[in-house]
Amino acid sequence: MNEVIEEKLQLLPERPGVYLMKDKAGVIIYVGKAVILKNRVRQYFQNNHQHAPKVRAMVERIEDFEIIITGSEVEALILECNLIKKYRPKYNISLKDDKMYPYLKVTVQEKYPRVFITRKVLEDGARYFGPYTDATALHRCLRLLKKMFHFRICRHLKEGQSCLEYHIKGCLAPCIGQVDTEEYRAMIGKVCLFLEGKTRQVEIDLKQQMEEAAEALKFEQAARLRDQLQAVQKLAKMQQGIIRREREEGVNRLQRVYDQTTGAVEELGRYLGLKKAPYRMECFDISHMQGSETVASMVVFEGGVAKKSDYRRFKIRSAEGKPDDFKSMREVTTRRYGAPDAEMPDLIVIDGGKGQLSSALEIIRGAGHLLVPVVGLAKREEEVFREGESEPVILPRDSQALFLIQRIRDEAHRFAITYHRRLRGKRNMVSVLDHIEGIGPKRRQLLYEHYGELEKIKEASVEEMAGLDGMNRPAAEAVYNFFLAQRNLR
Repeated sequence: MNEVIEEKLQLLPERPGVYLMKDKAGVIIYVGKAVILKNRVRQYFQNNHQHAPKVRAMVERIEDFEIIITGSEVEALILECNLIKKYRPKYNISLKDDKMYPYLKVTVQEKYPRVFITRKVLEDGARYFGPYTDATALHRCLRLLKKMFHFRICRHLKEGQSCLEYHIKGCLAPCIGQVDTEEYRAMIGKVCLFLEGKTRQVEIDLKQQMEEAAEALKFEQAARLRDQLQAVQKLAKMQQGIIRREREEGVNRLQRVYDQTTGAVEELGRYLGLKKAPYRMECFDISHMQGSETVASMVVFEGGVAKKSDYRRFKIRSAEGKPDDFKSMREVTTRRYGAPDAEMPDLIVIDGGKGQLSSALEIIRGAGHLLVPVVGLAKREEEVFREGESEPVILPRDSQALFLIQRIRDEAHRFAITYHRRLRGKRNMVSVLDHIEGIGPKRRQLLYEHYGELEKIKEASVEEMAGLDGMNRPAAEAVYNFFLAQRNLR
């Protein structure tokens, strides 16, 4: 066991997932699943003499491994199956066939559709229901469907020639014209409604037909409808049971995601030395194009989950025409926290290092907000800087706290970039000069009257523009820097 494996074994999570064993060439030689990755993967490298010969031979060739965390054991099983089919690892024997979770397939693309179980989903125009993890219940469900609706099961329809299914009253026999296409497809439509869980209306119709047959003294027909109604009710319960199990699995997964998110918030609070877990976190990011059209974003996370209704965006005015992230950060924090009675979050995250953090603290503390913790997240090494400390906090690379703060920072960056692009698009719809700091309607008109067209304004020097009546050097520099930034991005 090499140093790489020893280090990774210490970082394994106690969660379900899939692991991929690799040899010295990086080739995947084995894929496995685990309810608890930490326990399962470690077993390979402990008590090696107790392993089977095949396992010992495999372990001797392992030089590295990767893990993929999943939401449940079922997800791990599905992922394991897919990865084995993709990579065909040398030491995997089981699951090398094309076995997948079963689906119910309804061949609605055929004139007289069939209903059957399949483990392959193709783009052939058919309808697929599933997948179902309980194959036994699915087979019982199909048998009841067949008994109730009498659809055909033959792969190839031979017109003019009936089979045994017709004679034992198990098929409507479209092959010999015992049912027309419209009636048969209407019956298949009811099958699809069943599989979608919409059984109530069908039950009502069958009950009404049964009562009408009984009133007309058609007792044999009424008995058949009664049996069919009972089968429908039984099938509905079974289908609901299958759907319920799938839904419960989804609910359980959501609960696990909630627990994981809550744990990440608490973990982040511990790493940052906070007195309590930061329930509400606000993160800021600055975006500009060489200083032009500078914008800022503020995203909000509560309980580790984005609260998009509280997001805010800002068009920065103080640093227009010249890139200055520090000045931009002071402006946006002033606009958000400048008032003494401003409602404060549990944690403020600044996208940037010590400089941006100092700029934000200057405003936040100056406004009297002395208790709210403020940190800066530097992008290069994912270092977290805290107030008054020269050395950064390094969050463990596999920690949920790091993943959470990265997700918040990336969301702030995305939101800022989106706003910046929107402004650029809006600028193109009006005059580009309208969004340059220091250029109002009068100076815009002056520039157009002097140069005649936009291309000549773009080529003008600072000295030339500053010499015009009504212009000054700061305004000329803003125009020059604006178009210089555009040229640099091409």
